[in-house]
Amino acid sequence: MKNLMLALALCLSVTACSEKPTAQKRGDAERNKAAAGGGVAIGDASRAFLTIEALQPGSGAAERSYFGRTAFRPRALSSVTAPFSGRVASVSAEPGQRVKTGATLLTIQSSDAGGIRAALDQARIKARVAEEAFARQTEMIKRGVGLEVERFDAEMKLREARSELDRAERSAALVGAGRGTAIEVRAPVDGIVVSVKATSGATVQAGGDVLVEIGNPDGLWVVADVPEGEAGRVARAKSAEVLIDALNVKVPARIVGVAPRSDAETRRTPVYLELEKAPEDLRAGLLLRVNVALDSGESELWLPVTAVLVKEGSRRVVYVEQAGKFVARPIEAGEERDGRVRVLSGLAPGDRVVTKGALLVDREAEQLL
Repeated sequence: MKNLMLALALCLSVTACSEKPTAQKRGDAERNKAAAGGGVAIGDASRAFLTIEALQPGSGAAERSYFGRTAFRPRALSSVTAPFSGRVASVSAEPGQRVKTGATLLTIQSSDAGGIRAALDQARIKARVAEEAFARQTEMIKRGVGLEVERFDAEMKLREARSELDRAERSAALVGAGRGTAIEVRAPVDGIVVSVKATSGATVQAGGDVLVEIGNPDGLWVVADVPEGEAGRVARAKSAEVLIDALNVKVPARIVGVAPRSDAETRRTPVYLELEKAPEDLRAGLLLRVNVALDSGESELWLPVTAVLVKEGSRRVVYVEQAGKFVARPIEAGEERDGRVRVLSGLAPGDRVVTKGALLVDREAEQLL
């Protein structure tokens, strides 16, 4: 009798253990079936741990803040190169130095310059000889002892010599004043020396690498790095304010342009701003922040980051309640601010979204956003 009772207890234990996994498998099968049919069904006990909110449009943050820097406008930065090939003999310019138009920046020794100056001397001599010959033939014609054909030949030679002299003078103007092979490279504009890349003894090529950069301090503007998805809205912004921590100032600014392309790595677009009144000690390369007041009339959709699940490495998914079930909805997510993420596409106002507890609905999700 005792053995019979023990065998019966063992049989009941085995039956219970086998029924539990079967029930769990049945539940998982029902969940998968519900998902395949257009949604996931959640029991009332699990629903108590979910927070479901109807998505409402809003303006998001009325103000955006971006990092930026001061820079010279393209037309405010002059790049000085070598007018002729040669070797740098000396460098006079220093970064940060204020220069006037015509100030000597560096000196180059160039055999090309020597040849041009020699050609100029020869052209001057040839022109002087031709002038004397033409004057002599003209005088002889007046006295009646000269020939008209000889005077005409002298006139043609004089015209040719003057033409050669004009070409030689134009070439010599590029070399500048002086004699021999030395060339003084001078500042083309007033401004501040931004950089000096020339070194004594270095070989340079005509029109090659930039040797000196000169910037006009009145030609500075602000370049803000804006996420490419926000560049359009920022371009339509009504006002902006630039905070320059290095100078401890806030300066009103206006947006004057947006770059035609984004950076391929950072996916940010340069936005250009003009300061209403630039500080006197403003200089290029200062890091700053740009606060932009966006048009509050444009509605946006924002969700808590806890509502967004990451699947398959990069796919963003939220769960929307429909007819008592929860349906996965892929979305395109934008920037994150203060624990919320902007929804660029995939949802519409009024959608009931699981904002907390989404992992209970989708156990296969890798992580929250």
